[in-house]
Amino acid sequence: MLYFLKSCLRLKIVMEIVKVLYPSVLKTLTVLLVIGTGAAALAEPYVPPAGLGAPGRRESAGTRGCAFGNPANLIALMPTDNMGLTTAAHPRFYWYMPTTQASFVRFTLERMGEDTEAMEATEEIYRTQFAVTGEPGIMSLQLPDTVSLPALEAGDRYHWQVAVFCNPVSENGDLQIEGWVERQAPDEDLLAALEMASESEKVALYASNGYWFDVVDQLATLQAEAPEDSDLQARWAELLESVELEHLANQPFVSVE
Repeated sequence: MLYFLKSCLRLKIVMEIVKVLYPSVLKTLTVLLVIGTGAAALAEPYVPPAGLGAPGRRESAGTRGCAFGNPANLIALMPTDNMGLTTAAHPRFYWYMPTTQASFVRFTLERMGEDTEAMEATEEIYRTQFAVTGEPGIMSLQLPDTVSLPALEAGDRYHWQVAVFCNPVSENGDLQIEGWVERQAPDEDLLAALEMASESEKVALYASNGYWFDVVDQLATLQAEAPEDSDLQARWAELLESVELEHLANQPFVSVE
């Protein structure tokens, strides 16, 4: 036992030295370790990138007569810092929709202005609205790949918002949530790892490298393909728990009308 403890201590010291002197080597070793593990061991929590926080309302305030259930609020599936990275040119956005008497839901996407410190969106580039059934669950919407909506620019930040209208004459909606997304290309090490990884292994790679939109979409897609898979359910629960949304782990996925 003493020999084992000493070996662990030596390994920890070596890893700390590598972390300081050769960070890229450590990242490569971590990536290879992820690929070398079994799928059941890949329930890694989300690790947010440093310095990417943004203002916004991840959870709506309650409105009497509009939304019901537990929870009865509209909730964006976003990290606590309200900012997420994506590799996708047309990412998919996820949120929790409570039981509601809504007439319709509106989704908008805006490009952030040149003043990055102000974190103000100045140009609306996409808007759509759709009816809902009132059924609670996790909803999602993917940006369409059309001529009228160009791909998200790498390095630019975008503000997205979902508004629920129970009163159709309301100007801004009865329930609102918002968040931020930035498209960022993966570095060479991560790109190489993703090319070698299975679809299941990509979940941990995205999560440990801060690609929130990719890890949510990847894991949601896998669950849709195998809804009875208990390992995927556990990984989904751990991902949501890592961003303080564990109360949504058992909510069903519902489609947009």
